[in-house]
Amino acid sequence: MDVLTEIRTSRMGRFQITAVAIALALILIDGFDVAVMAYAAPDLSREWGLDPVTLGFLLSASLFGMAAGSILLTPLADRIGRRKLTIISMAIISVGMVLSVVSTGPAQLMTYRVLTGLGVGGMMANLNVLVSEYASDKRRGSIIGIYAAGYPIGATIGGFVAGPLIPAFGWQSAFLVGAVLSVIMFAVSWLFLPESLDYLLVRRPPGALEKANRIMARIGRPALSSLPLLPEAEHAQGGAVREILTSPVKLRTLMLWTGYACLVAAYYFANTWTPKIMAAASGDDSLGVTVGVVANFGGILGCFIFSALAIRYRSNRLLMATLAGAAAAYIVFGLIFTQVSVAVVVALFLGILTTAGIAGFYAVAPGVYTARARATGIGWMIGIGRLVSIVAPILVGYLIAGGWQPENIFFLFAIPLAASALCILALGISLRRKPTPGLLQPVAEAS
Repeated sequence: MDVLTEIRTSRMGRFQITAVAIALALILIDGFDVAVMAYAAPDLSREWGLDPVTLGFLLSASLFGMAAGSILLTPLADRIGRRKLTIISMAIISVGMVLSVVSTGPAQLMTYRVLTGLGVGGMMANLNVLVSEYASDKRRGSIIGIYAAGYPIGATIGGFVAGPLIPAFGWQSAFLVGAVLSVIMFAVSWLFLPESLDYLLVRRPPGALEKANRIMARIGRPALSSLPLLPEAEHAQGGAVREILTSPVKLRTLMLWTGYACLVAAYYFANTWTPKIMAAASGDDSLGVTVGVVANFGGILGCFIFSALAIRYRSNRLLMATLAGAAAAYIVFGLIFTQVSVAVVVALFLGILTTAGIAGFYAVAPGVYTARARATGIGWMIGIGRLVSIVAPILVGYLIAGGWQPENIFFLFAIPLAASALCILALGISLRRKPTPGLLQPVAEAS
C-alpha cells in the first residue's frame, strides 16, 4: 500500500513518536502490575497465614490470565482496532488492580490477579503490533527492542517502589500504587493513543477515511480522497484465522510459534529455577538471589543491546545469532555452575541472550502477517508461550525430583534454544522465497 510504504520509509515524526511513547509507558505499567504480587507475597503470606501451595497459585494466577488474554482478547484487535482493545484491556487491568487492594482472602485475590493478567495478556501483543506499525522500517527493530525492555524495567521499578512501602503501609500499598498508575494510563490511552493507520486502511471500519485523514494531517501528509486499493494479500477472502492457517503463512506460523515456545521454555526455566539451583549447589541463599538479580539485569541490558544492533543488522539475523549464543551459554552454565564467580558472569549472559531473543521475536513477528491478521498471529504466539511458561518450571520440578542433575537440565534446555534458531532460519527462507504483499518490510539493512 503506497501511502503506508511512504510513511514507513520516511523519518518518524512527533505524532508517531508520541504513539510509541504511550505504548512504552503502558508496557512499563504492565510489568509493574504483574510483578507486584511477588513483592507483596512475604507480607501477604504472613498476614493471611498462607501455605506454600496457595501462595504458589497466587503467584501463578496472573500468568494464567496473561495466557488467556493473549489467546482470547488480542485477536479482537484485528476486528475492533488496536486503540479500542488497548482501552478495554487497560479498563480490565485497572479494575483488577483496584479490587486487589480491597481483597479480603486468597480466593478473591486470585480471581482479581487472573483478571489483571487477562488485561495484560490482551494488551502486550496488541501494543507490540501498534508499535511495529507506527515505527519506521529503519528503526522498527530498535524500537521493538526498547519496547521489550519496558516489561522488565516496570517489574524492577515495582521492586524499588514496593520495598519501602510494604513495611510501612502493608501489602495493599503496592497494589494501590499500581492501581493509580493503571487508571492514569487508562485516561492517557483514552485521550491520546491513536488508532493504527494500517488497521484503518486495511480493515476499513465505519468512518475509516475520516479517521485516517485526521492521522494523515497530524503526521503532516496530504489528505486521502479515497481509501487506497488493497494489495492482493489484504483483499483475500476470509479473516485473520484463515490467513494464519493458509499456505504459505501456515508454515511461517508453525515456525514462529514453535520457535517462540522453545525460547520461552528455556527462559522461564532459567528465571524460576536458576536461583534455587545456585543456592542449593553453594549452600548460600544469598548467592541464589544475586544470580537472579544479575540475570534480570542482563535481560534489561539484552533488550537495549538488541535495540542498538538492530539499527545496523536485520532483526531475523540478529535473532538467529542470539538464539545460537543462548544455547551455547546454557551448555557453558551447566559445565561451570559450581564455580561461583564464573557462574555469576555466565548468568549475566544468560539474561542478556534469552531476553534479547524475546525482543527479537517481537521484532520479527509483525513482518510475518498482514495487518488484518497481525494481532491474532502475535497474540496467539505469546499466548502459547505463556502456557509453556507455566508448564516448563513444573516439568523441571519433576525432573529434579526424579534425580536429574542440574547440569543435565541446562544441557536439556539448550536443545529447544537450538531448535528455535532453526525455526527462525526456516522462517527467513520462506519469507525470501515467496514474499507476500502487505507485509512490514525487514528492518535495518543487511550487513
